[in-house]
Amino acid sequence: MVLPEFMAGSGNILTQLYQIIIILSFLIWPILIVFGPKLYIWYADKKMVKVLEELEMYRDDVEHMFLGKLTSSKTEQLENRFNTIKDFKFSAPTNLDPAGMVDKLEHVLDTSEHKFDRFIEKYADSEDEEDLADLNMAFKGVMGINQIHKVMKHFRQLIKKTKMFQLISMAQLMMPIYQELAEAQKEATRAFLDRAPIGDTIGPLVAAKLIKSDEEELEEVAKNIVVSEEQIEENTVHVVKSKGPGARLGKYGDALEEIAEENELEAIITVDAAAKFEGEDTGTVSEGVGVMMGGPGVEKSKIEEVAVEHSIPLEGIIIKQSPAEASKPMKNPIYEAYRPAVQKTEDIVSEFDGDVAVVGVGNTSGVGNTRKSTMGVHNKLRKYWKEYEEQEDEEVSYMGLLGALPMGGGDQMGRDVRERLMWKIPRR
Repeated sequence: MVLPEFMAGSGNILTQLYQIIIILSFLIWPILIVFGPKLYIWYADKKMVKVLEELEMYRDDVEHMFLGKLTSSKTEQLENRFNTIKDFKFSAPTNLDPAGMVDKLEHVLDTSEHKFDRFIEKYADSEDEEDLADLNMAFKGVMGINQIHKVMKHFRQLIKKTKMFQLISMAQLMMPIYQELAEAQKEATRAFLDRAPIGDTIGPLVAAKLIKSDEEELEEVAKNIVVSEEQIEENTVHVVKSKGPGARLGKYGDALEEIAEENELEAIITVDAAAKFEGEDTGTVSEGVGVMMGGPGVEKSKIEEVAVEHSIPLEGIIIKQSPAEASKPMKNPIYEAYRPAVQKTEDIVSEFDGDVAVVGVGNTSGVGNTRKSTMGVHNKLRKYWKEYEEQEDEEVSYMGLLGALPMGGGDQMGRDVRERLMWKIPRR
């Protein structure tokens, strides 16, 4: 059978094209072997430079915001002091001898807080204790972003010098996490300086909504911690929260120890923000058992010791949000969650006969100490809610990847993230 002429011609063209492709592949393959890794490193470095520029912009923005709120007279002495203390290093206590580890960690944490207090008090124009508390917390955001920028720059230099593909792959995985961390800390710093609630403030907000007493009736039972005795049905409820409206945390463990010594508690209920899974709705209220509290673990350990010593059940209520949402100005769904959280708290209190302690855990930025003082909180947040509405893209939290990554053992990047960043970021 004889093929038509046009089909025969097509066959020859296809054969020739196939031969050309084979020849080109043999020529390109050695080129890819020689130049492929260099192109890959070049592409990764270009991407890292872009991320570093963004981190540097965040760093400069928060430093400008902080110094502008700190003082109107910027001296050379302040600049020198600021440049050294923003590069603050935290040396965690040795765990070779676990005995007394909590006390040693608390001592080092307290020492760092005193150092920040001295810096703020020396250079701040304001002497108002609420302003000083806000500045102290905002400065931790400055340190956090500065450290994130340094860590990212550190790994870029390592990649350029070692050309290790493993580091490149890990850096590409970590870059969106670093970006999210830095952006969240920028927004947290902005909120502290504006005395606006952040997502983590939902615990103190719930506690404040339970306090019907006047401000003068509150008692400061531990450093930066106030308590009020309230009645919920037949129960006496000791409502505990950080002293607001300045951005503070406080000694929850010391407060609970004193309350438990003076009262026969039937339960301790902690209310706090908690990380959500992707797919869960922000502001979902859930309950559990144990001390609902993040951070270095000192206060959590002390509360657990109080509970064990006095045989007190530990109940918990959590309001779910992403790690980034916990640092940013409080979103509307988180704010609205205070209503079901208050109802859930009252429901759990009613399950016991006798005194109950309710602890609103978290940074109390922008939230006062009584129900009356919280009446205007939503007005403070409206401008932030409008900004959130204007964001077209749905937020994806890459920080959740940290829980899925190996953070110990031989993973140098994981250890570096944990050790270098965990003490720099405003936390509960």
